[in-house]
Amino acid sequence: MSRSPRVDYDRIAHLYDSQPYRTKSADPELLAFLRQRNSPQPPNLLDIACGTGNQLIADRDAVPGALLVGVDASSGMLRQARAKAPDIAWVRADAALPPLASGSFDFIACQFAFHHFRDKPGMLAEALRLLRSGGQFVLHNMCPEECPDWIYYEYFPAARETDRRDFWPVGKIVATLKEAGFASVMVGYEHVHFEQNLPDWLVTLRRRDICSQLLMISDADYSAGLRRLEAELADASMPRIRPDHLCLVTIRGERR
Repeated sequence: MSRSPRVDYDRIAHLYDSQPYRTKSADPELLAFLRQRNSPQPPNLLDIACGTGNQLIADRDAVPGALLVGVDASSGMLRQARAKAPDIAWVRADAALPPLASGSFDFIACQFAFHHFRDKPGMLAEALRLLRSGGQFVLHNMCPEECPDWIYYEYFPAARETDRRDFWPVGKIVATLKEAGFASVMVGYEHVHFEQNLPDWLVTLRRRDICSQLLMISDADYSAGLRRLEAELADASMPRIRPDHLCLVTIRGERR
């Protein structure tokens, strides 16, 4: 399967929806695509690495009559998805080898999963193959190259090294999309600046499954980061609030 073997999503599937930030609303990229689309027919939608299906379920009301398909490598995650929405087609498959017909979809999304794939060029080429003419592929993810000051990297430096390996630079993704045959490749960044409450963050960190970066590092590196934060919070002179910064990137490609 094309997800990284370091993260066992089958093992955490039953916990996934209880994590923070799993509630979804209709994808704004999909809504923008629908406004621009010139067809009375309902679109066919594909979510690559759909997880427990929250995004497709949230999108369903925006596209009445549409065919919705979710692909994921984890049978555990798909089991959760099917229990919530048996009317959506959930397919267990490698993202680089989906058993789906060419030219089947109008809109394909991949959210916060691209770094897990082993065969990234193969996955992008398959997205192009599966799109109809005039269709759009949207990849949404964190962008480590634009937020080296993310606080997770300070306390868990091994996560920074892992992300440098697994998250392709945006320029490489764009070049690979163009080489695969995508047209009109566009990039948009969202820089999120906020205040991190360190005592609250420590509570969050103790649930390791809330962040794939924590699952990808060794137990020793994870424990070291926790101990450092705990020691700082035990020191009354240390700040309880720290500035934080996260960058998200959206990359859109169209098929002529």
